[in-house]
Amino acid sequence: MTAPTPAAPTPAAPTPAAPTLPKPPSDLALLGRLWPWVRPEKPSLYAAAALLPIMVVCTAAQPWVLGHAIDGFMRTSDLDGLWQAAMLYLILVLGEWISSASHGYLLSVVGTRVIGALRSDVIGHVLGQGQRFFDRRAAGVLLSRTTSDVEAIGETFFTGVISIVADVAKLGGIVVTMLALNVPLTIAAFAALPIFWIAVEFFRRRVRDSSMAIRAVTAKMNGFVAEHIAGIDVVQLNRREEAATAEFTGIAKGALRTYHLSNLYDAALYAVMDGLGSIAVGVLVWYAAGDVLAGIVAPGLLVAFIDYVQRALVPIKEFSGKYATLQHSFAGLQKVMDLLDVDERVAAGVEPLPVPRGAIRFEGVTYHYPGVDRPALDSVDFDAEPGQVVAFVGATGSGKSSVCRLLLRAYDGYSGSIRIDGQPLESLAPAALRSAMVSVPQDVALFRGSVRFNLTLGEAIPDDRLWRALELVEADAVVKSLGGLDAEVGDRGNRLSVGQGQLLTLARAMARDPVILVLDEATASVDPSTEALISSALDRIFASRRLPSAERAFRLQTIVVVAHRLSTIRSADRIYVLDHGRIVESGTHGSLVARNGAYASLVRAAEHLGQPLSVPETSDLQVQSISK
Repeated sequence: MTAPTPAAPTPAAPTPAAPTLPKPPSDLALLGRLWPWVRPEKPSLYAAAALLPIMVVCTAAQPWVLGHAIDGFMRTSDLDGLWQAAMLYLILVLGEWISSASHGYLLSVVGTRVIGALRSDVIGHVLGQGQRFFDRRAAGVLLSRTTSDVEAIGETFFTGVISIVADVAKLGGIVVTMLALNVPLTIAAFAALPIFWIAVEFFRRRVRDSSMAIRAVTAKMNGFVAEHIAGIDVVQLNRREEAATAEFTGIAKGALRTYHLSNLYDAALYAVMDGLGSIAVGVLVWYAAGDVLAGIVAPGLLVAFIDYVQRALVPIKEFSGKYATLQHSFAGLQKVMDLLDVDERVAAGVEPLPVPRGAIRFEGVTYHYPGVDRPALDSVDFDAEPGQVVAFVGATGSGKSSVCRLLLRAYDGYSGSIRIDGQPLESLAPAALRSAMVSVPQDVALFRGSVRFNLTLGEAIPDDRLWRALELVEADAVVKSLGGLDAEVGDRGNRLSVGQGQLLTLARAMARDPVILVLDEATASVDPSTEALISSALDRIFASRRLPSAERAFRLQTIVVVAHRLSTIRSADRIYVLDHGRIVESGTHGSLVARNGAYASLVRAAEHLGQPLSVPETSDLQVQSISK
């Protein structure tokens, strides 16, 4: 009987390769990225460059004058020659001081202007991003990028790249002069140069890595502080002061360790460079001592060479310190350039909207938030005709606010069609869309400044229209009690109650004279008395559309309401009920209650909970972190 052939071993599955991290850009590449902001300052840079030869000549000539005075004039007791040498030496010193100070001033001017322009562009870039950009990034991190990281780049100019170029030019002039005077002494003086290079390269990488770590931990601390200051009421009401302080202390200790490591590398680099410089002087004296005694090398030449070595050590030592500073600057520059590389702006159209009417149409609109499998909106269809109030209700996570955000072009990337007055939403120019449509969010957003600024946000809106908007929402008495349009509202509107602040945001919206008004849960999270105040203002806004055209102060036509409390939208022309991103019912309040479906269940549940027509938070609906 033939023995069975053993089965061939199954080959092992290949081990997946570890993901390769992108190689960080070189320092030179980062500097190249900065050139567009440096280019306008070329005249100042050329002027600074023109001063370099003067600095180099003045620096390199001083030791030569000193050596020549010793060997030529002191030996012969030529007092006139010594006096002339002293005067020449003084002129060279003054020339070096004046040219160096002028050079440094020009570089500081260039650095200040470059940082100012870069900071403006970074902030403009951030403010122009779509909502998705801000959903993914903490406010504190963005604060670090636009302030401390940009400020760190200034060091690239003040004590960085261009000043290092000046130091290299000085060093080059010194070396060339030394070679012209005596080649063997020059070689002996710089015998330790390879060790210099090895030390710089060893510490360079470690300083760069620690600098990146410092930027990361600084952004983390800034984010923590920004979040807790913004939510100070919650922190104090929940007695989290000690816990928050302890948490921040832990972050700060981690930052301290990172800073200690960076300072260790920085100090070690400077100490090594200082020690190697002293060794270089010692080697030079040891090498030349015999030649001086034998009369081969003149004493003045040795003194000049010692002076040259000490002068050469100044830019070399400063280079070590500046290099550490540069690594911090390059770390900040890389962070800023990474931020500028991110482009999550919503695509802007170019079409105008000459005479907006306020017609809105959604056709088969489906949208997914990044990283969420289930769609926030799933094949949503609805129409809003001019003159109508259209409302959306549903539990948390049903997709109500997603409708508003897509309508306001806060997000793109949806499928289906959204049209305003028959024109595709994505084809409209941002200015045309913003002039026709205004939103009032749930959260009150007021800024430090006057009432007028918070109503106009810097636009030229006549005072009479501001007062008409304030009267419409019954906030004129509040403003008069504060002292008028020039009265200060305080930090984040802290001189106003929540209700008064929301009335001011309603007046801000109406002062812009929109055709379409989007109210995204304007009465959510307020007490009953504040809700009544806001509801009265909304009733007046709704009623203003029905006035004869000759009596109307505003051109408002269409209102889209996202309602958490059903009392806000009982009089709406059309109510759409959303569930899991789909419209499950639509109709008027009366017809939907009579239908005894999802809307009627919401009403009964609200009444049962003692919440006047308030939508309950149902646990069977998925809660998405972005969609309300």
